[in-house]
Amino acid sequence: MLEAGYFDGHSARRQPVRLHVANDFLHLEDADGALRRYPLRDVDFGEGYAGAPRRITLPDGGVCEAAEGPALTALIAAAGHPDSLLPRLQRHGLAALLGVLILAGAAWALYAHGLPALGNWLAPRLPPTLVQQLSDSALGQLDRQLGPSSLPAERQEALRRAAAPLFATPLPHPPPGGLRLHFRHGGHFGANALALPGGDIVLLDELVQRLDDTEILAVLAHETGHLARQHALRQVIQGTALSALLAFWLGDVSSAAVGVSGLLLSSGYSRDAEREADAWAADYLRQQQGNARALIRALGKLEQAQPAEPGLSLLSSHPDTPARIAALEQGER
Repeated sequence: MLEAGYFDGHSARRQPVRLHVANDFLHLEDADGALRRYPLRDVDFGEGYAGAPRRITLPDGGVCEAAEGPALTALIAAAGHPDSLLPRLQRHGLAALLGVLILAGAAWALYAHGLPALGNWLAPRLPPTLVQQLSDSALGQLDRQLGPSSLPAERQEALRRAAAPLFATPLPHPPPGGLRLHFRHGGHFGANALALPGGDIVLLDELVQRLDDTEILAVLAHETGHLARQHALRQVIQGTALSALLAFWLGDVSSAAVGVSGLLLSSGYSRDAEREADAWAADYLRQQQGNARALIRALGKLEQAQPAEPGLSLLSSHPDTPARIAALEQGER
């Protein structure tokens, strides 16, 4: 017999009862000896969780609550209703810990390998109109954070002419509308440049003022390298997929909204992406100028100025600058 509390579903009054299983029925006996029985197939024995009483729901709307223990275990076994995996794991600390570690490992594998694989596979397959819409949206968001360029029109046009041969270079995955150069005043973003998925490259005044023309072209080659490898598009896909997964897990669909420009400006690229963009830029510069020294000088100048000017976000979002410089110098030997 199992001692339990009975609630008839009409009042909050708890009545002591005794339960047992026989002949495919759950038998319920109250304090007065009155006996009721319910077919086992119509009884919901619930699940047992650590620290909580078991709730047994009866077909007439009544509920019995019983504490976990040997008597309840025997009743559940007699009813042929074994617990599911999760409650059983809860009663075994080592198994529960192992389950948590497996879940954490699966989550990390999804983040570290699954999302990048999704980005790599999906980026070349997105419709060009969608890619351009993403880029236009990002540029619109940027224009709400950045100011109009203070560079003279003649200076902007000279840089566009200098970048024309670079922008005409064939890319493995060319952006929908080709490459376009935009000038903006960065303010607190400092000396920065970034490439948007549709081929828009934004060059901030602060970077133009700090570097000479050959170094600016080297930075533009680096950003073109990001476009050649579709880093920005892959990053947006990964960020959107991660937000969608978190929204599904947390039940908050609004958290899936992704600000594309904020994502690109704040998180930067992975080390592998930076190395790939550097390698692409170095190959281009060696073909056109014989060496990649201009890119090395550009990175060196920005790295040197960074401690004095924390707003230089080109490097604050691009990791391992000394290692990148060392790898480029190795290629020059």
